[in-house]
Amino acid sequence: MKTAVIGATGRIGGEVVRGLLARQQTVTALVRDTAKARQMFGPAENLDIRETDLGNPAEVQATLDGTATVFLAMGSVGIEGNLQRAVVQATAAARITQLVRLSVLNASPSSLGINQRAHWNIDFAAQAAGIPYTTIRPAIFSASLLAAATEIRASRTWTGLADNGRVALTDHRDVAEAAVRVLTDPVTWGTHHDLTGPRLLTWPETMRLLSGELGEQITFVTATERELLRRLTSLGVPPGQAELLITREWALLAGENERTTSTVQDLTGHPPRTVEAFLRENLEQFR
Repeated sequence: MKTAVIGATGRIGGEVVRGLLARQQTVTALVRDTAKARQMFGPAENLDIRETDLGNPAEVQATLDGTATVFLAMGSVGIEGNLQRAVVQATAAARITQLVRLSVLNASPSSLGINQRAHWNIDFAAQAAGIPYTTIRPAIFSASLLAAATEIRASRTWTGLADNGRVALTDHRDVAEAAVRVLTDPVTWGTHHDLTGPRLLTWPETMRLLSGELGEQITFVTATERELLRRLTSLGVPPGQAELLITREWALLAGENERTTSTVQDLTGHPPRTVEAFLRENLEQFR
């Protein structure tokens, strides 16, 4: 079965490409930078790297010709959100067998999070296009903690809004493994797969775990929305991305992420990786 991966040079997309190739699947990687893709994957049998303008539906449709399944992993807002909707239309015209899209837990028109609302909007576009469709909906990634590494190294603190909202952080490798299973098993098609880590944690509790791994105290500092916005933009975060991160905090505080699922175990055959394991593997980034 031939699978196209859009977003192949991203964290999840790259793992999905490798996972499919390990299963001897034929993969077409639609990318903007072929040199970057070749450096990531090296010489690989069954891998066709195609430089593709995702804003050109006819070009995307032509590249997808003969493809059975498509994995789509891109941002949900701004230009990337617009491109996702264009790709959805192109996959409908290409008559693929199944589109599997990376979404987010609690994708909903009523979420406080911009990202959740934007992903629901793309789901709606897929429904309107009438394409065969499946989503992978992970909770916030454990890897998102790496964004705090610079502040933690400098001050041994991490600043945010959500001091008591809980989330079962998900390892990106579990998400990629689940996606590979879905892409290669038609029994799993046509539904939303909600993925979480093994247990719910607040940001302060997560910092205590990191403290234990480092052997020194790391403190979560609660800020106002205005203070956090100033901090993020002063660090070079674009205003739109800063707003997305702030609304993610409000969604956490509202309890939108307070649940765990067995989906990682169900799809991969192993328990979800823990936050402790992720921190241990990446500890040098926080020292």
